[in-house]
Amino acid sequence: MEHLAHLAGWRHPWSVDGTDLTIDLENDAATQRFTDLWQPLIDDEVLAPINGWTDEWFQGMANGTIASLVIGAWMPANLIGNVPDGAGDWRVAPMPQWEAGAAASSENGGSSLAVPTDAQNKELAYAFIEYANASTDGVQMRLDDGAFPATTEHLESAAFQDVEWDYFGGQKINEVLAQSSADVVEGWQYLPFQVYANTIYGDTAGQAYLGSTTLADGLAGWQNAMKSYAAEQGFGIE
Repeated sequence: MEHLAHLAGWRHPWSVDGTDLTIDLENDAATQRFTDLWQPLIDDEVLAPINGWTDEWFQGMANGTIASLVIGAWMPANLIGNVPDGAGDWRVAPMPQWEAGAAASSENGGSSLAVPTDAQNKELAYAFIEYANASTDGVQMRLDDGAFPATTEHLESAAFQDVEWDYFGGQKINEVLAQSSADVVEGWQYLPFQVYANTIYGDTAGQAYLGSTTLADGLAGWQNAMKSYAAEQGFGIE
């Protein structure tokens, strides 16, 4: 959601101030810009009607049914591991921009490691997390396995950026991805119930991609569902 929103300059579809929420998916100019771009793509059947992370999705990337993805920097490892027949056919590029010369990017997913309250050997568990995420050797081990770093030390290093990837035709894809990471637009907020909001997206706005509704109506339905849920959970809604 966030990475598509930034394509429309849609940085604040909602805002959070303690327990007070503002949700606006209908009336702002950026929402209109978003729907004006994506609705014709849906109507003209330019977008692949394929669910992500399915066998058909990976097959589409191998046979050309899916020609491009706006997705996170963690995708190269998934392509290499799941779409071997696509080797040499794919390249990495910055996100499309509304204005010439702009370089807005966004986050899309990621991973975290945590120690549960009831865990045994908490100190040992934390030591592993620290090794995997903060130590040079630990981070490098994960990079060797295809992970994308969160540490600026590695993102900005020549050792990381100068790697030529055979799968991508010898392209130094990390140069593009590291720059994209640096260009992430500030100010995005997640809802206190973001996981729930993501879960019901497919039942509302997501139906537009199946031709069951328009994006505008789907976003309105998503907004109404989120507002109802927020009120039930005791949040103040504007």
